[in-house]
Parts: sequence; C-alpha cells; structure tokens
Amino acid sequence: MRLSKFRPNYSRGIAWFLVSLVIGVANDVLMKHLGNEYSSAQIVCLRYGFATLSLALVACVRRKKMTMFLRAPQLHIVRAIMLLSAIMLYCDALTRLPLATVTALNFIIPIFTLVFARAFLGEKITRGRAVATILGFAGVCVILSPTDSEFSTLAACTLLFSSMLFAGLDVVNKRFISGEGTFQMVLYTATITFALSVPFALPEWIWPSLADVALFAALGIGANLLLYCILEAFKKVNVSIVAPLRYLELVIASIAGFFVFMEIPLLSTIFGALMIISSSIYVVISGAKNNRCDK
Repeated sequence: MRLSKFRPNYSRGIAWFLVSLVIGVANDVLMKHLGNEYSSAQIVCLRYGFATLSLALVACVRRKKMTMFLRAPQLHIVRAIMLLSAIMLYCDALTRLPLATVTALNFIIPIFTLVFARAFLGEKITRGRAVATILGFAGVCVILSPTDSEFSTLAACTLLFSSMLFAGLDVVNKRFISGEGTFQMVLYTATITFALSVPFALPEWIWPSLADVALFAALGIGANLLLYCILEAFKKVNVSIVAPLRYLELVIASIAGFFVFMEIPLLSTIFGALMIISSSIYVVISGAKNNRCDK
C-alpha cells in the first residue's frame, strides 16, 4: 500500500531526469557549434546571461515575489562557482576534442556521483546499482572504442576534473533542494554564474551576430530547463538511483545524430546501447522496489 503511494513520485522523478538528458544533448550541440568562433568563457557568460534574462521575464509574468535573503546564500555562491568551473572546463574540452571523446570521459560522472552520494548523503549504494553503473560505462566504451590517439593528457585531466565537479554539484543540489524553492535555485544559480563569468569573458570578447544571439538565447533557456528538470528529479528520487541513467544520454545523442545528420550507427554502437539500456532499466526497476526509502 505504501509502495504504491510513492510510485507516482518515483516515475515523475525518472521522467524529469530523462528530459534533462535530452536538453543536455541539445545544449552540447549548440556549445560545440558556438565554440568554433567564441571562447569558452564568453559562451558560458552569454549562456547564463540569457538564462538570467529569461528567468527575470518569467518572474515578471508570474509576478512572483522572490526571496532576497535565502536560508544559505553562501551555498548558492559555492554552487555557482562549482558550476562555472565545471561548465567552462567542459566547454573548452568540446572545442579541443572530438565530441565522442568528450562524451566518453564525461560518463565517468555516475561513478563519482555514487561515491559522493555515499560519502556525503549517506545514501545506500546497493551492489545492483554499482554493477549497473559499471555495466553502463562498459557499454559506453564499446560504443566509442576510444584509441590512444584520441586523447591528450591535458584534455583528459581537464574533463576528469570537470566530471568530479558535476558529480559534486549533483550531490549538493540533492542536499540543498529541500531548503529552497526550485525556481529560486535556478534563478540564483544563473545570476551568480553569469556575474562570476563576466571577468573571464571580457578579454576575448567577440560581438555575436544576430543569428548567434538567437543560439545563445536558446542555450540560456536550455540551461534553465536543464537545471529545473534535474532539481525536480532530485526532489523525488535519490541521486544514486538516477546516476547510471546518465548513460542514456549517449543513446539519445546517437538517435539525434541519425535523424538530424543521417549518421548510421555501427554494430558496436547498437550492442553498446543495448548494454546501456539494460543497465538503466535495471536501475529503474530495482529503485521502484525500494521506493519507500527514496522519497
């Protein structure tokens, strides 16, 4: 009886996280495209500048009073610093390395997330979740089959540090969401990140064309939607449950590549995707069985 009571929240949490993966793929495509002309700092600056502007417009339309003094304002600053550092490192890697290589290294995030969730949130990491995470990562390796020639030591270290920051941010968001409203968290994250990024963007500033302004605006709105979906997911499920689901992002990217760029997936891609999907389905089913602990 109690289990059925929590199932709707669990399903919604999974749904919110899956939507965030779709938005994440779209944002990566935009950042890689814009990275051909603009610096990583400027991309991040304009991304969160437009994110702040769009949120301000939403607040005006809704006429919702925002809390000026938050329960833990220092944590908002810490979150913004973590996000700014992680996204700048990630954006820089997108411009320096092939997208497949960046994606492969970035999928180490769930491993860090499981460790951090256990260490800082006290979440129980079952053997099944750990195995599913490892199986999903193995699927990513099968799909990408990275070679030594695709990696550089500096870029690999940059992405590794970026992944650690993203994983840490997931854990902070999970712990922080219970004390603040989702809209306030998204607004303050965008505003503070934008303010912190301005000094880094100005030295290499290039005035964007009107078409690129539209892309930056889309990127800013996408950033808001991405964080909103993640925070809504973390309200309903534990971080360790959705961590392995990040591997589905590669499957989503492969599907987008087929329909948008007519890229035919290799047999290795199909086989690896089956491994990823299998591990993700297992995580969802096993999480539902223990849902009374994952409010």
